[in-house]
Amino acid sequence: MPAFIKIPNPIRVDKLTEIMRIRGVSVYVHWTVFLVAAAMVAAQRLGCRVSSIELYPIFGVTHFETPWSRFDHCVIAWGGVIAQAIVAFPVIIWIMVFGYTPFAPLNAVLAILGFFSLGIAAINLLPVEPLDGSLAWRLLPEFFKRLRNRPKSKAKAAGGWRP
Repeated sequence: MPAFIKIPNPIRVDKLTEIMRIRGVSVYVHWTVFLVAAAMVAAQRLGCRVSSIELYPIFGVTHFETPWSRFDHCVIAWGGVIAQAIVAFPVIIWIMVFGYTPFAPLNAVLAILGFFSLGIAAINLLPVEPLDGSLAWRLLPEFFKRLRNRPKSKAKAAGGWRP
């Protein structure tokens, strides 16, 4: 009888990556899961502790510590939308160039990862709580506030010569 859970060594990243075997049955994750991991790393780079990631068939939720600044929070909100678009656009381009396949189940997956995913990303940008759009659209005002509040150059501050 095979081991209950076995982790492949080494793990080879591919379109579908085998991450473990449970009672001899391979468990694969799609390459897009690694994009979600990249978004998690981005949140951590901004100084936020990431506590969990929940992956659902058409979206994911990252739970993280609230960032120090509103600007960073807006950047993280855009990260989720951009990650979903990064998944959707190549699939949509594939469908537009090559069309659908003769296999209905594969076509359903293409539609979900392409057009449907892009629609979910657009809905996610609505400025309504708890969607990312409630924070993401605050990025521009926060950016302009940062521009207004940044210190002037040393030459201007010291009364230096200006051409």
